[in-house]
Amino acid sequence: MKPIFPMLLLMLAWYASAAPLSETAVIPTHAPAVLVLHDQFDKPQTLAFPTTNITFLTIADKTGSEQLAGWIAPVKQRFGERIDIRGLADVSPAPRLLRSLVRKKFRELQTYPVMMDWTGDAVKAFTYVPDKANVLVLDGRGRILLRISGPATKSAVQDLCVAIERALANRDKSNSTP
Repeated sequence: MKPIFPMLLLMLAWYASAAPLSETAVIPTHAPAVLVLHDQFDKPQTLAFPTTNITFLTIADKTGSEQLAGWIAPVKQRFGERIDIRGLADVSPAPRLLRSLVRKKFRELQTYPVMMDWTGDAVKAFTYVPDKANVLVLDGRGRILLRISGPATKSAVQDLCVAIERALANRDKSNSTP
């Protein structure tokens, strides 16, 4: 019989709710210039601006992560290597003692690197909405061009793809200007 106590602690920490946004919260228009966090493989991942890429950034906590597949799959299928697809996980509710277990679970579920925010500072910098998938489109200067939170709907995914296409067109236009 496996010990239940550690798993119970993990579940309680994982489902701990983050404080809701206050009505006076300032919604940032730019990403931090440099963000360095370790992924589930304990390797540093850097998100830095300026860059030549358009970035599709997903941010979620445990509850919100259940909504991410509906966003990521169509974007990956449509844009593939033309954009930088990045993931940021709010794992700040997890107690320090359970971090290795959380990393292990992430490794089992995700083969691509996911930046793990143990303090909550990075997700706060983006003013993400807890308990929902948060998707952002960032241009090469780190400007947030689009921000959507919640489950993927057909029209929301369409809006996201239009925003990415527009960002790619603007990037290509500015790169071809002498």
